[in-house]
Amino acid sequence: MSRRVNRLKIIWLFVGGLAAGLLVGVILRFMQPKPGLPVNTPAIVSEKIYFKSDKGLEGLADGEESYPDIKSMIEANYLRYLKKAYVLMGSYPGCELIKISANVERNDIDWENDFYCDPGEIYYRRHRGEESIGKIGIDVSEFQGNIDWEKVKAAGIEVAIIRIGYRGYGKSGTIKLDSKAYSYLRGAQEVGIATGVYFFSSAINREEGIEEAQFVLDSISGYNITEPVIIDTERVFEDESARANNISVEERTDAVKGFCETIEAAGYTPMIYASRDQFVRYLNVDIIGNWEFWYCSYDNTSFPYHTEGYQYSRKGYVDGISTEVDMDVWMR
Repeated sequence: MSRRVNRLKIIWLFVGGLAAGLLVGVILRFMQPKPGLPVNTPAIVSEKIYFKSDKGLEGLADGEESYPDIKSMIEANYLRYLKKAYVLMGSYPGCELIKISANVERNDIDWENDFYCDPGEIYYRRHRGEESIGKIGIDVSEFQGNIDWEKVKAAGIEVAIIRIGYRGYGKSGTIKLDSKAYSYLRGAQEVGIATGVYFFSSAINREEGIEEAQFVLDSISGYNITEPVIIDTERVFEDESARANNISVEERTDAVKGFCETIEAAGYTPMIYASRDQFVRYLNVDIIGNWEFWYCSYDNTSFPYHTEGYQYSRKGYVDGISTEVDMDVWMR
């Protein structure tokens, strides 16, 4: 009996040892690095990823292979999420996050690839495949002096937005007509350039916004305005005491709303011109978001909302204009 028990023990010990050896072998096999991969490569690698050493996830030198940096991938993915949900004010990661409104239409612009610009040239277009859907534009005021509109037309300008007037930013807030407004309107329209007008606002409440709009309507009577009638709302950096610099978001929004409602009621298309800061910090976009936006930026194109006009430079040169001129692309 004892011999039989001993034989059974030996058999079970043999079987157990064999099973343990197989298990260890399997574990060691799966712990070995993949052929050709560094020892510290993550266990899950779906495909090769190409990097450029100076641009993170965008690639090394052409053709040079690398492997995923999981930390960089997570951070890049998080940054993409942030840009879809927030306007990032300042440099990431130490930036201020301003929530993007869900009530205002987003733009579908690929800011890096849809535009090609050079302030000294006129080949600025927005592309979708082979289709160009942008129009080259300028905006001008009396500071541009005398303009040869025939040359401007020949240079390729399709749209001209002309300052019709402005409200002074001093205490009195006097409204004045731009001294070149009528000669510019006549000159541009005579050569077949589409025209719109803008008014530089210093309105501090709804009543003044309506007053500015009524001034514009009286001034453009008899002219063929085919492009928008625009309120230009911006901070006056030259004078911190400017009358509209320190009004509340509600007061500024009310002024813009009063202007746009008055223009729209008269049968014209209202538009709002502002920088990114002005749109996201100093205006309530939920209230004004149904009107067209003319976005101004010379160095930052991370603007989330619908954009029908885009001013990309103040240092353009166009044949027929002796000074620097604002350059625009129109997508309406």
